[in-house]
Amino acid sequence: MTNKRILLIGGVYRVPGNLKCAGPLMAEVCDEFEPELSRNDYVKNAPFDTVSLIFRFGEGDEFDPEIGKIDKRHSELPVAIAFSLARLKGMDRAKLRDEFRMATLEVLCDVAANFDLPFEFLDRMRAPA
Repeated sequence: MTNKRILLIGGVYRVPGNLKCAGPLMAEVCDEFEPELSRNDYVKNAPFDTVSLIFRFGEGDEFDPEIGKIDKRHSELPVAIAFSLARLKGMDRAKLRDEFRMATLEVLCDVAANFDLPFEFLDRMRAPA
């Protein structure tokens, strides 16, 4: 068995701009969720091994996740949501991390609902870290 991650988060900019701490914050959120997802067998009965979450930084917010088709070769479920880059630029590091954390939590709950995966532990994680 490999040490494949259950959650991957990446970002893409759809408008000019940059969030200097976005990459490290996405990694922090992954590192927070990974042990909980593993401990609670999140993907045990799923038709995929990894949720590949893409944050699209653009002109507006769209938190209703776009869930793609499972990439069978990599056993990944692609999911995307959008953030307003202008809105995020006004946030300090802690607020931005909270934004990423809560968005990830909601996406994981939506994925759980769509694929009949465990979610109770996610409800318990709604309190800030």
